[in-house]
Amino acid sequence: MRIGEIASRAGVSRDTVRFYERMGLLNEAAQPHLSNNYKEYSALALRRIELITHAKALGFTLREIADVIGAWEQEALAPGEKRVLIREKIREVENKAHSLAVLRVALSEALDKVESGCSDELPA
Repeated sequence: MRIGEIASRAGVSRDTVRFYERMGLLNEAAQPHLSNNYKEYSALALRRIELITHAKALGFTLREIADVIGAWEQEALAPGEKRVLIREKIREVENKAHSLAVLRVALSEALDKVESGCSDELPA
């Protein structure tokens, strides 16, 4: 896939694809023909962009995403160390899920108050 196709399929801009590549979130795309500047992106690159987009939508920073990707790809890390790092990220996801659930309850309670005509205003 060329950059336009991968960007379209992933729902991001071409600049975003280039940015992720510069940040090291994507492996350098192959340039099969030295006679032009076209790069070929793999299906793995598409899946990676989709993962990044999803993680960002859930509130993870690009640095946090890069940490997980880096841990996964580091050959210097033993499998046990990779498991520890990934489990740590899973705990962070679980903590965020819990925080979101608490926020949802609070918002639902606020909505119930608004719909019932109750007010939190102090009397004058």
